[in-house]
Amino acid sequence: MADNNCANAIQLAYTAYGGNLKAVQIILAFPSSSDTKNAAKALKNTADKNVAWRRSSAHRSYSYGKIYTGAYVKHLVITIVTANSSAKSKAAKFHTALQTDRGVYFFMGRRQTERPMTS
Repeated sequence: MADNNCANAIQLAYTAYGGNLKAVQIILAFPSSSDTKNAAKALKNTADKNVAWRRSSAHRSYSYGKIYTGAYVKHLVITIVTANSSAKSKAAKFHTALQTDRGVYFFMGRRQTERPMTS
């Protein structure tokens, strides 16, 4: 992603439903929305091969396994979800919610969603 001017990246790992569902979310920050869009285009249908992520944070074999990628202003969010047969029925909804929640956070602007601490 350095070719697309990626400034920072972070990877988060989640488990749900007693470990029957696992998710990895990669968030990449870019200096401009055009850089973000260019990176998203470059990764279209190739994020699994072209982004390094901890595969140990996902199931080795799974009943549900998909990757969603979305550009949100200056951030690119990649969400990978795998689930075994016990959580397969819940995986698509979980996946959509996780991707959308993070995307809305960046799309709406972090400052609007943060609350100042009061005493």
